[in-house]
Amino acid sequence: MEGEQIMKATTKKSGIGRRRGASQRKSLQTSLLVSVVAFCVTCFVILGVYLSFMSRSRQVQLQVTSKMYEDAPFIDSTRNFLKKRHEHDIEKEIQVDPDETWGPILRAEVHLFDLALGRFGPSSTRPGGYDGVKAKFCKLKWDLHKNDPPKYPMFRFLVSASGCNDRQKVISVDMASLMEKVREYDEIMQQKEESGHVDDIDGYVHVMPPSAFVFHESRVGSTLVANSLAAMDPEANRVFSESTPINMALSVCEGMGADCDLETNANLFRDVVYLMGRTNSIKEKHLFFKVSSAGTKRMKIMREALPSTPWIFVFRNPVQTMMSHLDPAKIGPDTRNILAVCTKAKRSPPDDLIKLVADTGRDIRDISDIEFCAAHLASLCESALKELRKTTTGKAVEYDGLVDKLISDIIPNHFGIEMTSDARQRILDVSKTYSKNKGPRKSEWEEDSEKKEDRATKEIKDASELFMTESYTELQKFTKNN
Repeated sequence: MEGEQIMKATTKKSGIGRRRGASQRKSLQTSLLVSVVAFCVTCFVILGVYLSFMSRSRQVQLQVTSKMYEDAPFIDSTRNFLKKRHEHDIEKEIQVDPDETWGPILRAEVHLFDLALGRFGPSSTRPGGYDGVKAKFCKLKWDLHKNDPPKYPMFRFLVSASGCNDRQKVISVDMASLMEKVREYDEIMQQKEESGHVDDIDGYVHVMPPSAFVFHESRVGSTLVANSLAAMDPEANRVFSESTPINMALSVCEGMGADCDLETNANLFRDVVYLMGRTNSIKEKHLFFKVSSAGTKRMKIMREALPSTPWIFVFRNPVQTMMSHLDPAKIGPDTRNILAVCTKAKRSPPDDLIKLVADTGRDIRDISDIEFCAAHLASLCESALKELRKTTTGKAVEYDGLVDKLISDIIPNHFGIEMTSDARQRILDVSKTYSKNKGPRKSEWEEDSEKKEDRATKEIKDASELFMTESYTELQKFTKNN
């Protein structure tokens, strides 16, 4: 009897435990379900608030962008003109752009300072006949260069001083699309200029055609030429000294073979020059480009794009030029593995350099670094000679007496720009300062031709004689007026 009671009690107690456990599990499941539902509701509420905020923000942004283009007054005042010229309304196309991009570029408030190359190549559908290029703009502090050219002798120094290495200050756009909008804007500006005074035109922009290009052998006084052009009339002249866009536009087809022809390359180069010549300063009139020495080998692209633009090639006595690159006082006694501009291509020399060396009976793999430097410089001179023989727009200019040649002949006669007494004095003043005077203290320029000749080693003299003398003698024939 007692056993039955114990068994019943045990069975009863066990059933209660099972029901209680089930109840607890059900309660836990319910709690989890409620939590999930609450979380989802919260997410939907947050998403709704975010979308509402973004919608209002988008409207404000579009209003700001629309206002920005109202400030570029050509939009409103030329609405009918634009509609006549195109099947679609360019004004509307610009106003819906959500980014503050086109306005500063169109008004020439920012300047082209770099290019980004993708899959560059010819295109039958793009306005410029090419595709795969992005143009980068930033506001350059041109007054820095105009007021003190020797302190900013190269374009990259001006870019750095203007803060353009900060990505936040850079505007990047598709080049082909940009050119379509820019030419539209500039044509309207030109029509306004013809119908009224430029002082009355808001957002006025004009395009400076290139006045001249300066090519050079390297370390031969080309920077002095660029500084002189900038100093002679700072308000009227803009000088790009070895700028990245020009260098890239000249070399864009390298290694692409037949996929990139001369015409396509010339189209891009012409557009780059056009963009760099746009200015909102009424006083700016003359545009000059000093090209990197390597650009001499691509001179034909410039001539194809701008056949009537005058240019010069600056060169110097072979031994003196070699000493400017390989002065033993600078490179030391070890003449192996020399790190210099003229020896950069030694590991992978171009075909024209290989042939030039072979024509002397030597193998380029066996020549010394000093000989390679001489051969490299000779190849630049040969490239210039090739173009000088084809045109009357080019002129060879030897280093000796360079400043006097600029003042008396090159600028007034070859470039066609008036040489005033003030301009002459400014050139004389800037020529007294070392052309690459980047430090806080100005260094006076000193004539060093005789010193270079005296310090030159036998190896430098022999290499100069073997590779450079012939082209040097030939270049002197092109220094006379055509």
